[in-house]
Amino acid sequence: MRSEEDLVRTLRAAADQAARPPAAPGSPAAGSLAHAVAARRRARRFRQRAQVALAAAAVVIVAGGTATVLSGGGGQVQPAVTVDEPRVKEVFPQVKPAGEVWPGAVVKMPAKAADGWKYRPVTGISPTEVLVTAESSFEKAGRLEVYDTSAGTARVVGEMPAPEGVKGYYSQAVEVGEKYYAWYGETPNNSDKWADFWIMPREGGKARQVGEVTGDLSRVERIGVTDDHLVWSVDQGGVYRIPLTGGAPEKIADDLHLTSWPLAAGYAPGGRGEKNQNRVVNLETGQSTAIKAPPGVTNLTCAIEWCFGVQRDRTVRQRIDGSGREPLPDGLGPYREVLGGRFPLLSPPGGDPAKQYIPVKTVYDPTTGLFGGAHRRSPEGSSYGFGTSSSPTTIMYWDEDKKQRRVCRTTSPTGATSCETKESGGGKEFTVLNTLAIRSGS
Repeated sequence: MRSEEDLVRTLRAAADQAARPPAAPGSPAAGSLAHAVAARRRARRFRQRAQVALAAAAVVIVAGGTATVLSGGGGQVQPAVTVDEPRVKEVFPQVKPAGEVWPGAVVKMPAKAADGWKYRPVTGISPTEVLVTAESSFEKAGRLEVYDTSAGTARVVGEMPAPEGVKGYYSQAVEVGEKYYAWYGETPNNSDKWADFWIMPREGGKARQVGEVTGDLSRVERIGVTDDHLVWSVDQGGVYRIPLTGGAPEKIADDLHLTSWPLAAGYAPGGRGEKNQNRVVNLETGQSTAIKAPPGVTNLTCAIEWCFGVQRDRTVRQRIDGSGREPLPDGLGPYREVLGGRFPLLSPPGGDPAKQYIPVKTVYDPTTGLFGGAHRRSPEGSSYGFGTSSSPTTIMYWDEDKKQRRVCRTTSPTGATSCETKESGGGKEFTVLNTLAIRSGS
């Protein structure tokens, strides 16, 4: 007769075998990220089912043993057999650097122009070209340049002048149009409500001021530029335009917020940072497409094809028509930025950055399902930046030679300490992730 131990060993082996079911037809390719996540989910379900069966069998064994002992004269009832299955924490597979996942999308470029002015990347204008502003001092943009990452050369487009007689003037986000580059300027440290708009030919040349606005119209949120108008939306909602030849502003839409010309977004009521987009409007054609947010989802934001929202601290993706809806895998934090309207940046899985590669951000491509890591997290912290374009920028950049260290000191007789992070090194070269270099099928 088989003992209790024999039966337990048999059931344990069956549980282990059940935890490794064969791949189903049409399942993700072995070795892929989707395959790894799916395999862990299947294994967890099979282990749970096997554990139930194992526990039930143990009860049957004890019940039979108890009956035998009692029939032999009322001996001691034996305790149930306990099988401790080790608890395995599900860990999101380690993300590879974006340069390995998407070769050619991560490139190097100088951090300074030939005359020493500091570059600030704006956005990609092709898979191998990055639009930058050159700054004479911190955030004081003085000209536009295009850096060719394949040739390793820079081309000056033109100067970005400040209007005469305006103190505390700073150029703001740059927009890329078919024929023109455009930007707006403000006096952010002054109490006045004022802004102006500028354009420059794409092929290069002299910048020209298009117009000025005051009051609520100066609370510029985003801009766009067509062949004959400069368009902008304001923080409180509403889209306006002004002829490139100058003239009076004209309101062209109520309550909408420009995303990237000609698209604008409408939002359902809600708190700041939690409102869901409920429609996409093409301002050229007038076509409006309704968007339905799933229950429990907040901060739903849509681009041309994909929408992203947050549900219980996880990012949820769907197409504009609501199809393809699914949460992204466990272990990834909610999205904060979307590069180029297609690639959400997610908080990476946990881990020890001193022992393994942990990215600062995880880049997700909803078209292919691939993930790639941007930059490398260090134990002391890592800095990075996003392009300063008006439409969603296509780039993220960082300085790999810049180091951070945490410095703490005692600030009072009681022994309280204050800490700050200081940066050192770097300043010579940027590493740039340009999502325009990620092909749709890659």
